[in-house]
Amino acid sequence: MNVNHADRGHAEFSPSSLKYCAGCSGYHGREGTNEAAEMGTRIHEAIEILDPSNLQSEEEVSIYEEIVADQEQYLTNYSELELTESFAEVVLDIELKGTSTFGTCASLHIYDKVGVLADYKTGISKIDTPKENYQAKAYTVGCFQRFPQLERIDFVFFIPQRNEILIDTFKREELEDIIDDLSNVILNAERVRPKWDKGTPALEELTPTVNCRFCRYEDVCPALGGLVVDVAKKIDPSLPDVDFESTEDPQIIEQLWVISKIVSNWADKFKKRAVDLAKDGAEFPTLRLKNMGSTKKVTDNQTLIEIAQEFGLSKEEIIEEVNLPLSKIAKAVSQKADKGQKKKIQDKFIDQCNSVGIVEVSPPRHTLS
Repeated sequence: MNVNHADRGHAEFSPSSLKYCAGCSGYHGREGTNEAAEMGTRIHEAIEILDPSNLQSEEEVSIYEEIVADQEQYLTNYSELELTESFAEVVLDIELKGTSTFGTCASLHIYDKVGVLADYKTGISKIDTPKENYQAKAYTVGCFQRFPQLERIDFVFFIPQRNEILIDTFKREELEDIIDDLSNVILNAERVRPKWDKGTPALEELTPTVNCRFCRYEDVCPALGGLVVDVAKKIDPSLPDVDFESTEDPQIIEQLWVISKIVSNWADKFKKRAVDLAKDGAEFPTLRLKNMGSTKKVTDNQTLIEIAQEFGLSKEEIIEEVNLPLSKIAKAVSQKADKGQKKKIQDKFIDQCNSVGIVEVSPPRHTLS
């Protein structure tokens, strides 16, 4: 049996998004998926049916096996209690004050009046403990509401790539406070997020956080603009204040251009510092070091041609595969000319290349200075 979690619906303000909405009421995640999310979906599906045959790598199988083993071992803590119900991928409706949401938690085991909720985190990002985790709190509310006999819920996150198991206990008497918290988060988001459809929410309704990079409005958010200006003014206190309501004014645009250059230079240096720290072993909550590969440059063209010919390519075929830099060839031509004729010969060479139609000119690029 194959279970396709990708086909299951998602609430507009799903439990997994509430952390971001709590940070900023205008947050709206980007559409689409990524490799890490797709891997997580496959592993969840495999654990649900205890069949890893659809997993696509040794890494995925290893994560699957570790979660299955960790969960089995953890549940031995309840061996003296009677297991009355058990669910894999349990759908929970979460009724709040003036709003609601729903979501799917990885597993639920009920031992009389005690529920054990578990979710699997297959990435390497730092996860908040259940008591501080909006997703866990939302699932806990839904579980208490669906199973009124429960007096206590133990929530567990299994995080194999971090070698962590996070556990917290929720009691029914905490339920109203958790509902109040979740209700406020979603109600504020329901009020603010739709304003993007007609323009921009008010500056005071938006809050920059480390999660802005996941928001679809990152490029147009005035709160991020204000944050950038604050950073720039710490670097150069003489910079003027900027009115973000007047971004069609050329004078304001020029001020923002100067600010962006200052912050960009600072950001480049700071990103390099962060990468260096990561290479030295520093661990960040949500960032990870990625190897982007190395560039390769041939230092001996003649030897390259000879090797390619050994593998069956002719010089003509090799030349067809090479994108020769016109400016460098033109400069080499000019070096052959007599003194005082270099620029003239270089221009003549380029003109002749243009005249025979072998040069493709891209649209002009522009900048400001």
